[in-house]
Amino acid sequence: MQYSRTFSSIKCIVPLLTNRKCIQCGNVKLWYHGSFARTLQWPAVRIIHTTTTTETSAIEKVKSTSTLKWIIQKLKFIDFEGAKIKTYAYSEYEYIVDKIDYSTFYKDFNMADTFFSWFLITELHVWMLMVRFMAEGKYGKIARNALVEALWDDVEVRSKKLGKMNPSIRRKQKLELSYQFNAAILSYDEGIMSDDKVLARALWETFFNLECNNPELIEKLLIYVRKQINLLDKISSQEILRHPQIKWLELKNINIDNSL
Repeated sequence: MQYSRTFSSIKCIVPLLTNRKCIQCGNVKLWYHGSFARTLQWPAVRIIHTTTTTETSAIEKVKSTSTLKWIIQKLKFIDFEGAKIKTYAYSEYEYIVDKIDYSTFYKDFNMADTFFSWFLITELHVWMLMVRFMAEGKYGKIARNALVEALWDDVEVRSKKLGKMNPSIRRKQKLELSYQFNAAILSYDEGIMSDDKVLARALWETFFNLECNNPELIEKLLIYVRKQINLLDKISSQEILRHPQIKWLELKNINIDNSL
């Protein structure tokens, strides 16, 4: 019946089609012929519109489902465990700078209370923890990288607190520190894998900057490093990667007569 009414409307309007003037609004056309006006609504248009809406909804539903699947698929590749370990490594770095008695190092090793002295002490402890992390495979590397990243973030913050300085000069000094850090890591790594003579030389060249003429001080630091590395080796994998409060030895308790 709907299509019959449509055809009747078309039959009535056919004589008016010779006049091309019309106005269309949506699915309604208004034809002008002299002083008369006829309107024609196309039911088929409404049907097509309804179909289009249905198809659009279906497409949107498919797109939404595809987007959800894409998100789920991407989430599978996010290493949440690695992210947690990175956070723990940052906390472990903070524990180093909070718990190490820098004043004792300055006093016992005749070091000036300067930014560079602070860096040398922090660098040594970061390296010892890096050595332990590297024994833990994939997540150990993540922790090591995060630890080094935390160190440089801290260096950036502390260097800015030293006072006003030309940014280019600050960048240059930070670059020089990075060269020193890389050289220190290589030297310390060689020393820890060798005998005490090699490690003592690495400490003399890097930590003491070739300026210490007292062998007892070098021996004391050597014993401290060996004992601390030994203590870190005894910490379980679960604890070393997820415990942000690793206990550090106190330098004042180290005696050159102590054996490992």
